[in-house]
Amino acid sequence: MKKPIIVLLLILLSFQVVLSQTKEIKGDTAYWYKRNRAFQRTLKLKDFETSTDEFNFRFSYYGQIIEIKKDSFNINGNITNYIYHTKKANRGKVDTLFSKIILSPEKAKSIYNVIVNSMILILPSDKEIKNWQHGADGITYFVEYSDKKNYWIKNYWTPSAQDSIPEALIVLSFIKKLSDSLNLEVTYKTFKNGLPKQGCYNSGGMTNTCYNSNAFELGYSGATKLPLGFYTSYSASYIGKTKVNSGVVLQYNFDNNNFYHLNFQISKWNILGKESQLSDFIVYNYQNRKLDIDWPNNNFQNHQIVYGLNLKRNFSVRTGLDYLINKNKKLGVYLYASKYLRKPNISTELSSSIFNNQINYKAQIFRSFNLNRILMVNRITLGLAYEEFMHYNDVYFSIRLSL
Repeated sequence: MKKPIIVLLLILLSFQVVLSQTKEIKGDTAYWYKRNRAFQRTLKLKDFETSTDEFNFRFSYYGQIIEIKKDSFNINGNITNYIYHTKKANRGKVDTLFSKIILSPEKAKSIYNVIVNSMILILPSDKEIKNWQHGADGITYFVEYSDKKNYWIKNYWTPSAQDSIPEALIVLSFIKKLSDSLNLEVTYKTFKNGLPKQGCYNSGGMTNTCYNSNAFELGYSGATKLPLGFYTSYSASYIGKTKVNSGVVLQYNFDNNNFYHLNFQISKWNILGKESQLSDFIVYNYQNRKLDIDWPNNNFQNHQIVYGLNLKRNFSVRTGLDYLINKNKKLGVYLYASKYLRKPNISTELSSSIFNNQINYKAQIFRSFNLNRILMVNRITLGLAYEEFMHYNDVYFSIRLSL
């Protein structure tokens, strides 16, 4: 007796599922329907086509989705914030990052009342509205709702550009009430602020936000008198979600006769803030050299503390102190200027340390070649420099890879 009952229950259950999957789909389905199926799975959205709820509603636009569900006993809702992310600009896999906020029962009921009182449920899709214009840019709002038998899909392209069409005013009024009630702008800003400041983000429109927050360089550094060596640097505006605005550089040149030149530098920028065409930075530079020079003591150390400004037209200046340690100790003034020429992608630098009876200086030029973004190496930089230091001169050359 039990077995026939179980079989009957399974048949009834299967019949119910089949019925739930045969809802009539109404509205503008050509644009949205196929994309929506994959999108639902990615963001773990409710499947309105198979849902047996009394009422489901979903409002979607770039970066945010609001869902309301009503059954015989409860009204529930949530906000899904989402964004598309690539680790590097125009490169690699696109990930969809999202988070959900569960609405309180009171707030869900309030939004349900906004929906049913707004006329949005009886409004046709924009293609069925006279004089509704469409364009390549702008923002499209999607409205989906279902009951036990039907599933409606509608969309509205940039209602703010529709020149006071009555239906557009209804959509705009609904958007404002929804946004004000749920504080959607602040909610989405909070979501974006919590994302790692790395790579590029897009909410679904034409605007990308990219963070060039991490740069790593590695390469060869040599000189005519110190032909062996390496160069490496790392700079980061953010590490994870933490703003650091810092960088570190290590350069080492040497030969087979125990002569060497070590250069270590740390920097921090945007000390006093940043304006559109002006930013500041501070640098500490330590140098340790043992040179093939006819001096009683051929070992030199420099401690340089420098404050600088990045000015308009890619021009930068620095000034500070240079503390030189040899047999005697000297305190000098450090001066620096650089200019970047964007079109040929060339940087020029000139620095000088001025002491009572000695002027040291270094002139440098760098030429960068930007590579295809799909490669692991973003840029190759060739460098050439001439330095006069304590009557010792040398020509430096380098090849750096930006990864």
